[in-house]
Amino acid sequence: MKHFFITLMLLVSIIYPETCCAQQQSDHNQVSIRNFYSNYAVISDINDYDKYLNELKSLLDKYASDSFKKKVIDELENPKSPAEDFVTGNWGIDLSSLSYLKIEKKDPSVYLVRYPLYDFDTKKNMEIGFYVKLDNHGKILSVDGSYTKEISTPSDLDGQHKK
Repeated sequence: MKHFFITLMLLVSIIYPETCCAQQQSDHNQVSIRNFYSNYAVISDINDYDKYLNELKSLLDKYASDSFKKKVIDELENPKSPAEDFVTGNWGIDLSSLSYLKIEKKDPSVYLVRYPLYDFDTKKNMEIGFYVKLDNHGKILSVDGSYTKEISTPSDLDGQHKK
């Protein structure tokens, strides 16, 4: 019996830390994505283009892969481009959206980001959603698959969208 107990404790001590580390990595990625979009919402309100671009570059250095950063910056610096917002799938994000921002893990490196945004043209609340894919280092590799859906209130994010 004593031998069984020691073997069981040894097995638990080996398996438990690996399980905890895997959970921490997932939580860390979600926190990282939340931090990125929270900071991006603040930067998006900057009216001085040069200051905006410098802040965005710093933010991308910290949270984005080199290829994603290049794509975003090239789009902004090209005078002939329509200046697409690759970071939010062309929807933008504002500070009021942050209190309802949701990040759900869909695959080991894919997260669904959702938040409400008020559409001033239609005068309706919209759910904005898109998929953020991370590289092996937890940095943003791509943002795609965006969708919108009318919602009654900003708290109506339902999570019914699947990739």
